[in-house]
Amino acid sequence: MTIEKVYDFTNENLIDLSKIYHFADTNILTVLGSGDQYFSALLAGAKNIEVFDINYLTLYYFILKFTAIKILLYEEFIQMFVVDNLDNLSIYAKLRNFLPLKVSDFFDNLIRLQRKFSSIKIHNTIFANTKSKIISYLEKSEYYHLQSILNRTSLPKFYNCNLLELPNFTTKKYDIALLSNIYHYLAINPKEYKEFLSKLNCSDILALYTWILSEEEQAEFTKNGFDIYQIPGVLKNNDYVVSLSRKRV
Repeated sequence: MTIEKVYDFTNENLIDLSKIYHFADTNILTVLGSGDQYFSALLAGAKNIEVFDINYLTLYYFILKFTAIKILLYEEFIQMFVVDNLDNLSIYAKLRNFLPLKVSDFFDNLIRLQRKFSSIKIHNTIFANTKSKIISYLEKSEYYHLQSILNRTSLPKFYNCNLLELPNFTTKKYDIALLSNIYHYLAINPKEYKEFLSKLNCSDILALYTWILSEEEQAEFTKNGFDIYQIPGVLKNNDYVVSLSRKRV
């Protein structure tokens, strides 16, 4: 079991992904990370979502956020997860009895050790003012829409593995896979990556979300059958979405 710090919110423009992928009534496989890919796909109409991550702590953080959205008022959620940087024990007390025992035990132990909840997070202050532009549920009406969905939704199936191990854990058929920027950590080239992705039983794959993609890299991905899209970025420039469709490969 790998345990590292977690991202509290995504730094990817999830709102504009719906212009590239059709999420309604789909089966989704996504990296867990901050959980925001999961929540955004639900809001976009996904029928079923399964998640994976090498970092087991992402599951505990995700369950805390999942439970918070189900239970808290919008203002309380923003107070705890945005304003107070997760360090609000009075709001945590409202959530504690609704958490699975292993999750509440984990956060209770942080309290016993006098560690702030924010100590489990990767600090990413550069995106602090852009969250609402890229994450739909941080807008009040969408938060309550998501809340209504979660209150009739069970926690998703979670695979504790890295991407290259994933075909050993699931052979299910998915419509869309969301793989974030994992490619950057694999030390393989686009041709090798495409060969690996053929092992996933998935129609459309977000193979790479990245802020920077050189002309040489774009040419290499394109040569190997990937499509490249640009969407408004979390910084000043556009971000790149490298996609692979098995419908035409």
